[in-house]
Amino acid sequence: MKKILLTSCLFSALLSADLSILNQDKKKLRELEKQIIEQNYQTSKYDWVSPINLNGGLSRTHSFSNESDKFIKSVSIGFTQSIYKSGGIEFSIKYANDKSKADRLLWENENSTILQNIYETVLNISKINLQIQQSEYKLQNKEIELVLKKVQYEAGKTDIIELNNAIMDKNSEYKNNINLKNSLSQEELELSKYTDLKYQEIDILDFSTISKDNYLQDNINLLYENALVDVLNSTYKKLKSSYLPNVTLSSSLSYSNSDDLINDDTTDSTSGSIAVNFSMPLYDYNKNTALAKSKIEVLKQKVNVESVKKEIEKDFEVALSKIDTYKQYNKIINDNLKLYDDLITINESSNKAGMSATYDLDILKNTKKINQYDLAINTINMQQEYAKLYFKTKVNN
Repeated sequence: MKKILLTSCLFSALLSADLSILNQDKKKLRELEKQIIEQNYQTSKYDWVSPINLNGGLSRTHSFSNESDKFIKSVSIGFTQSIYKSGGIEFSIKYANDKSKADRLLWENENSTILQNIYETVLNISKINLQIQQSEYKLQNKEIELVLKKVQYEAGKTDIIELNNAIMDKNSEYKNNINLKNSLSQEELELSKYTDLKYQEIDILDFSTISKDNYLQDNINLLYENALVDVLNSTYKKLKSSYLPNVTLSSSLSYSNSDDLINDDTTDSTSGSIAVNFSMPLYDYNKNTALAKSKIEVLKQKVNVESVKKEIEKDFEVALSKIDTYKQYNKIINDNLKLYDDLITINESSNKAGMSATYDLDILKNTKKINQYDLAINTINMQQEYAKLYFKTKVNN
């Protein structure tokens, strides 16, 4: 029972839900993904800024009519920049911000999935360890039951079918014990994919702190779906502005050098220009279709948000229903434990008086311990349900 209590005490330990428990490769990968998001944001944020172009050239011209042969070198620098796009510049910047926000939420959601896998695996390992220990007590009871059936069979008080069933039950529990140990190895291998820490080195978070309001308000998936509404809305406004008036400012500075190879003469020239241009699409066959499609995408995503909201509400209720079931199981188990305490006390007295067999007392004590393990296992089951909710919220990341 000491091992059960030690395992249960892990639930009160708190650990910051960050990426520090990941192995170096996984940690580096997550950091690089974050850097990519930031670089994409910077690129998208200044997408509306036009580049400054530098041009240069070499040419040679020969005229047969006036016998001229010139070698011309030229260089120019200039730009053409939109200074008014009917709100398009503002929408481009807003799109960059909205897209970056959605990408960061997606990144956080991926982190949550990784952390959830780690902690659920740790909980599985803890549970399987308890089940293995519980199985040892079940095996002891099966051994006792087999011995009793042998005695009864030899005394003619039972038939071979019941004795054979007792043998099969014992073998079945042996197989269960072996399968549990194999499952433990598999879970430990699964954990090693994410972290170099052993399961004993990872404290279990207090997942039960999650509330329904917190779950709905800070649900990462729902926040991401809402962020997509903003992205699509910015996309629509950006597209709409592309069909409206656009004012650009252009400027250039150029220099050329002309060598007259026949007359041995050199001419230099420089020039500069600045202009403000106005443009507006008069007709685009696909305009209405493109705008309508973009607007529908916004409306579709808003409907999807409502659908996702209903789904996560149901997920919360399903998890709470399962947790409530485990609580009811534990209430029944606690009642059984009180009953076993009474039976053990009575049996110990009758055993001392020689009125009952030692086997009876051993079975009762083993069964009590089996129930105590059920209590601890159900506690882990509840933590696993809480964990499914816990890692869906932004505040816990």
